[in-house]
Amino acid sequence: MKIRFLTLTLITVLAVSSMAIAQQKPEGKRGERTQREALMPRHERMAERMNHFFTEEQQEQVKAIRLETAKQVKPLRNELGELEARQQTLTTADKADLNAIYSNIDKMTGVKAEIQKIMAKQHQQIRSLLTEEQLLKFDAMKGRMTDKRDNGFGDRKAPRQHAG
Repeated sequence: MKIRFLTLTLITVLAVSSMAIAQQKPEGKRGERTQREALMPRHERMAERMNHFFTEEQQEQVKAIRLETAKQVKPLRNELGELEARQQTLTTADKADLNAIYSNIDKMTGVKAEIQKIMAKQHQQIRSLLTEEQLLKFDAMKGRMTDKRDNGFGDRKAPRQHAG
C-alpha cells in the first residue's frame, strides 16, 4: 500500500513539474522582451533601441528635438488631464448638462489635435536627419509601433469590455 502511494505521489509530482517546465517561454526570441527590458519604462527601451539606430551626432540632435517637444507637450497633457477630469465630473452629475459636456469634448479634441501636430512636427524633424537607408528602417519601425499601439481598433487603449 505504501509503495503504491509513493509511486502515485512521485508520478503526480513529475507530471506537475513537467507541465510547469513545458509552459515556460524561451527567452531571447524576436518580439519578446528580456526581463531587464520588461522592467524598463517604455521611453527608456525606445531610447536604447534608437542608440543602435542613430549615429552619435544624430542621437544628440534627436535628444534636443525630443526635449523641445516634451517642453511643448507637457502643459498640453496637463490641460488634457484636467479636461478629462472635468468630463468625468460633467458626465456623472445628477443632471448632466449636455452643452457643457459637448463643449468640454471640443476642448479635449482641440488639445489632442495640438499634441498630434507637435508630435508630427517632431517626427518630420527626426526624419530630416536620416539617410535614405535609415529612413526605410525608421518608417518601417514607426508602422510596426502604430500597429501594436492601435490593437487593431484605431485606439491606443484596448477596448473596454462592458458587462451586460
